[in-house]
Amino acid sequence: MTAQPLYKINQRVQERKKANLGISDRDVRSISKRRLEGFLKYKNERKFTIVGKPKLKADSLKRKSWLYPIIEDGKKRIEWKIQGMLKPVEE
Repeated sequence: MTAQPLYKINQRVQERKKANLGISDRDVRSISKRRLEGFLKYKNERKFTIVGKPKLKADSLKRKSWLYPIIEDGKKRIEWKIQGMLKPVEE
C-alpha cells in the first residue's frame, strides 16, 4: 500500500536543500573563491507550481514514489520531480 500524494494541483512548492555541509550542488565556485567571497550568494530556493496530477512510479528496486509535473517560476517548461525533493513554500 502506498501513501497518498502530499501536494495538490496549483500548490506552490520549493526545492529541498541538497547538501548539509554548506556547499550546495549549485555552488560552482572554487574553494579559494568561497573563502574570499564568503557565504553563498544564491540559495536553493527555486519555487515551483504543481500543474497536474502526480504519477506513481516504481524504480529498479520496486520502490514507489510520486512524480509531480511542475513549472518553475518565470519559465514555461514542465519538469518532473519526486515528492521527496519538494517541500511547501516558506514565505
